[in-house]
Amino acid sequence: MSSESKDPGITNLAQSILENTKEVARYLQTSGIALPTFSPTAEALPTTPDFQKLQARLRTQLEDLQLLVEGPPRFYRYFLTRGYDLGVFQTALDFGFFTLVPPEGDIALKELASQAGLDPDRTGRMMRLLITQRFFQENRPGFFAHNSFSIALQRDEDMRSMVHMSFDEMLKACAEAGAAIKANPFKTDGVHCPFYARFGVPVYDYFEKYPENSGRFAKAMAGWRKMANATAELTDNYPWANIEGTVVDIGGGSGHVSMEMAQLFPHLKFAVQDCDESVLAEGQQLLSDDIRDRISFTKTNFFEPQRFLGASVYLLRQCTCNWVDHDIVTIFKSVVPGLESSDPNTPLLINDMIIPEPGSEVERLWERERRQVDITMLMLFGAKQRTVAEFKTLLKEADTRYVIRKVHEQGALGLLEVYLDRGDGVNNIAS
Repeated sequence: MSSESKDPGITNLAQSILENTKEVARYLQTSGIALPTFSPTAEALPTTPDFQKLQARLRTQLEDLQLLVEGPPRFYRYFLTRGYDLGVFQTALDFGFFTLVPPEGDIALKELASQAGLDPDRTGRMMRLLITQRFFQENRPGFFAHNSFSIALQRDEDMRSMVHMSFDEMLKACAEAGAAIKANPFKTDGVHCPFYARFGVPVYDYFEKYPENSGRFAKAMAGWRKMANATAELTDNYPWANIEGTVVDIGGGSGHVSMEMAQLFPHLKFAVQDCDESVLAEGQQLLSDDIRDRISFTKTNFFEPQRFLGASVYLLRQCTCNWVDHDIVTIFKSVVPGLESSDPNTPLLINDMIIPEPGSEVERLWERERRQVDITMLMLFGAKQRTVAEFKTLLKEADTRYVIRKVHEQGALGLLEVYLDRGDGVNNIAS
């Protein structure tokens, strides 16, 4: 439940926005970072937790002020036309506008249209709508250049892949939400969800059926990590420096998280497991020489008993959100042989978004981001994000010896430290 419930009025909001804007500016100046502009050479903003809190507070107030100033009729007028904006954005990605516009200088409309394989009329109309949304710029008539928002996608293939996948596959599935839920109002899983209604196959079968999109999916997951700064909870809240051996990255996809952690913790080895051979192959191509001998890739199904025995850590990162409860129980059961073969202090780390418990007093945007991702899981997998209590119930159903020792839930993703109680009292501390 959002902690913002009072109506401050527009003048009080405006004054608070001014003060918080000054605080953001002071933070950036103190950090030696130039104030943001729309210039393509603008510096990247920091991703520290302190700055993200400032951002969230200011964004919440800006949103409230905009809603109050617009009023319901004007708000709905713009809200209902966002689908057309998204259609133009997707077309720009499909036809390569973000990469065809040069990183420096500009490109003539006719040349852009020619390279895109599209007629100049529609090219110009779509580009000019994007410009009103603060993507690209037209500093002289008929010539287009990047601004800070468009060039971010030009420069970063991972981020561009995340955005493109969201338009090309995920939003198309969302368009089937009403019909799919009406068809199955009391059942939800990978074949009773909007994605299946749109494409006729579950998500993971889709990428096997269309392997040309599988590589983009792997890059998209890396892009999501960059957007959300989503490894901080994992890297900062567990004593990685104090352990030795191998971290088993269960369902690790292309291994982009293991690669980042291998850079941070050069004394550790990582075993990436996934059932998609094309994604694993994508990961092997991304290995740099300094970590190549410390990361292995194995085709493994995490519904089957864990075959890597004697690990230092078993990691399930952003896997639980993709499956319904009975599947999660099976996944948790499959890890037990690995934990039983390892030191009693070996954890199962569950690194996934944690939904706040009903009635919790939390920031509105913080809660919204989590509930947006929860609905994403509903649309794509018929699955969900979970509260700590829900995780605890599923763990106990899988094996009564599972205990949660620590919970970290305030960052982009949460982190649960889960242990197997061997009866010696070592891990008999449930949260």
